[in-house]
Amino acid sequence: MALCFISSVLALLLLFVAELHVCVVSGSVILGSRLLAKENQAWFSDNGTFAFGFTPAVDSNDQYQLAIWFAQIPGDRTLVWSPNM
Repeated sequence: MALCFISSVLALLLLFVAELHVCVVSGSVILGSRLLAKENQAWFSDNGTFAFGFTPAVDSNDQYQLAIWFAQIPGDRTLVWSPNM
């Protein structure tokens, strides 16, 4: 009985890890994921053109603003949208 339970738990865990890997590789945002301003993280559009995340505020390096920017342009982030625009 215990062996059957352990096998079922391991099978479910394997399926969960496989599904998590597919979500991360495909670029989709999964439930429970988060962005932290100080970790320089972003979520990217499916084709990689846009990024959504936090960027340092113009007036201060210790403050951040939520923004969408062009992800494929090299150099500084060219903002497309921000609440402060």
